[in-house]
Order: sequence, then structure tokens, then C-alpha cells
Amino acid sequence: MTTKDVAQQLMTLLPQGKYDEIYDTLFHTEKVRHIEPQSPHFADLTGVLAIKEKDQAMSANIASVEDLQVGEAVTSANHIALPYKIAFTLKDGQSVTLDEIILYEVEEGKIVSEQFFY
Repeated sequence: MTTKDVAQQLMTLLPQGKYDEIYDTLFHTEKVRHIEPQSPHFADLTGVLAIKEKDQAMSANIASVEDLQVGEAVTSANHIALPYKIAFTLKDGQSVTLDEIILYEVEEGKIVSEQFFY
């Protein structure tokens, strides 16, 4: 799978919330790194299992998602930059809006790194 193919799959699956399918088909199971230095809890994780556990922990605190937008990907030989916006309400009633760029690195058709900028 080319980097452009991976980008197309991300643009199709992310708006549908199919995160497990993304992790299981597009991510390198062991090598993938999740880098989010702004997060006090999930700054640097390695492996699909750790990323799925992060998602479960985050989802447990979300009451509802009001909006999710995925922009057009920009690709190079081994990288994908993807605009991503999400608005959600936490179970404590707090509203959160994130306007991010996610940078993915692709090796041999699999995502080996995802880094969040917001």
C-alpha cells in the first residue's frame, strides 16, 4: 500500500469513527508510536495495544461527540499531514474542541508514527 493509499483510507475511516479498523489494518502492530507531547497522560506510546488502551481511557470520559471533520490529506513519499477537528462533551459537562494536524509516517505500507499538533 502506498502512502497515498494509506491517506485515502484514513480520510475514509476516520470520519466514520472506525479507529479499531484503522489500527488493525493501517498501523504497524508493534513499531507504531503515538506522540502527543501536550498530553500529560499519553505523551509517548508504542504499539497498537497501548494506543487502543489510550482510546478506551479517553472514550470512557466522553459523553458525546458533536462534530468530527477530517480534511484533505497532504502526502509526501513517507508522510501524511491530515487536518482533524473534533468537538465533544465530557461526562463532567465540559465542552472540548480540538483543531489539530496529525502527522503520520509510513514505512512499507504501514503507519509507524502518528504525532498530534494542536
